[in-house]
Amino acid sequence: MYDDFLARILEPDIFLPSQFYGTGGLSRQLEGEKRLMIAILKDAVECLDKYRDARTTSGQSHYQNALEWVEDNSTDWLFSFNNICDLLGFDPNYLRAVLLKKEGKSEKPAHGKILSFPTLAEQA
Repeated sequence: MYDDFLARILEPDIFLPSQFYGTGGLSRQLEGEKRLMIAILKDAVECLDKYRDARTTSGQSHYQNALEWVEDNSTDWLFSFNNICDLLGFDPNYLRAVLLKKEGKSEKPAHGKILSFPTLAEQA
């Protein structure tokens, strides 16, 4: 009886890789700093959407802060827009263009309307 008990205690546990690492291989990669970066990016996108037409000063402040963060091209700060996009595998220029286009702040110059004036024949 003692040998049977000792054998059960010393018997190695068998795990499948999916049981040890989790069902998604991505789950281990999205820990710590990467989860924080995703949360920061998500918060900025949500602030741009939620507070776009805000009338309160706090709402306008949230919107302006998120817009300035997206528009900033610097990489000095670890959690800058460019660094977060790079570390998460997004193209920062493309994502910035999409977000600014949605905000109506496209980096491309807007084309003006073409005005047509009536000719002399049309006036007569």
